[in-house]
Amino acid sequence: MATYPVYALRDAPRELITRILRRSELDVSKIEPDVRRIMEDVKERGDEAIAEFLSSQVGRTVRPEEIIVGPEAIADAYRHVDDHTLSAIKRMIANVRKFHEALMPRPFTMEVEPGLYAGMEVVPLDSAGLYVPAGKASYPSVSVMVTVPASVAGVPRIAVASPPWDGDMKMEPATLVAAHLSGAHEFYVMGGAHAVAAFAHGTRLVRRVEVIAGPGGPWTYAAKRLARDLVRIDLPAGPSEALVVSDGTVDPEITAWDVLNEAEHGPDSSSVLVTTSMDHALRVADAIDRAIQELPEPRRSYVLANAGKYSAILVASSLDEAIDFANEYAAEHLLIESSRASDIYESYRGRLRNFGTICLGTPISMGNYGLGPNATLPTGGYAKLYSGLSVDAFLRKPTIEMATEDGLEKFGDVVLTMAKHEGFPSHAMSVKSRLDRSSASSVKSQ
Repeated sequence: MATYPVYALRDAPRELITRILRRSELDVSKIEPDVRRIMEDVKERGDEAIAEFLSSQVGRTVRPEEIIVGPEAIADAYRHVDDHTLSAIKRMIANVRKFHEALMPRPFTMEVEPGLYAGMEVVPLDSAGLYVPAGKASYPSVSVMVTVPASVAGVPRIAVASPPWDGDMKMEPATLVAAHLSGAHEFYVMGGAHAVAAFAHGTRLVRRVEVIAGPGGPWTYAAKRLARDLVRIDLPAGPSEALVVSDGTVDPEITAWDVLNEAEHGPDSSSVLVTTSMDHALRVADAIDRAIQELPEPRRSYVLANAGKYSAILVASSLDEAIDFANEYAAEHLLIESSRASDIYESYRGRLRNFGTICLGTPISMGNYGLGPNATLPTGGYAKLYSGLSVDAFLRKPTIEMATEDGLEKFGDVVLTMAKHEGFPSHAMSVKSRLDRSSASSVKSQ
């Protein structure tokens, strides 16, 4: 039997479809009580609680001060990143920065009516706590994706946290270098729920932030959900996922690798192929089996763990049915895989609505590694409600209001009428008193 089971979409077991649509959300719900206890522990004991957990991770007693990454560690990290990787990181930063600079809103002032002026300012938040996962792999690309938009937004204090690397109290070198080059100011060795709790509550060593951003596994994801009443949270960004919609016109070997692109992230990741061709589905299933044998550990184990659980191959009766499923699934990464991918997207542009980012016949990994748009995207179906990480997560947009005497006089009657209707006399008098004073001044001047 193929590692990736193949089902006709219409006849697939309802339990399977429900599980595929919910992804690892069920796992998050199960661990939420434990995550809540971690959040409370960090709130009460601060750095000591974090250091105690880190000690269990690295196998020795960790002093709280070791959480902070100092200048010497940053300099040492640069020495451990080869020139080729450093060049790739810099190019990634340049592309992501260029795209996010184009996303920056501009302050403005406009005349709504004669004498009535309204505007908007663009103000960065004072601080951001950014999370970069580690453990399963090194993710300097995530450092870029979370730090660049905060930097472009102009956040004056950007703090980055990542778990211990290689069994020691240090941040993975390329991750640290990428965050430093992208504009971060503070760096901490701490992971998952403990990092989120530290940023949300603040400790003696880790100052509280105004926004927490960055992807992570179920524990990080659950912690961010619990912290959303304390600080701004960017978006629900949990375990990686992809939906590949294929019309069968692309080589099955290519499709197989595209399906595995996100599935290899972890055992809780998910990747689904929806194709209109049963023959293509079966060929891809065979190609996936061959491709899995080429994967090193632990990637092979991750793929095997989520295959058939959150990942599968579904055969739709038509492209319309495939698009309807794509809207219901609301993928983090949606790949239209076809020799006419752009044409398909144009045909369904008004109807295909729910996705974090859409790749038109282009490997998902191109976006993961710096094509331009952010790769920190809503998962678990939240693409129906959220967009990917951008400068907006780090900005406030307060507005400006001004009325000249002429504007006050011309629009005042609207305010007086509505204030009387809604029963707010002070609302009315704040306008009427000015109108009366203005009228009296006008009479005196005559």
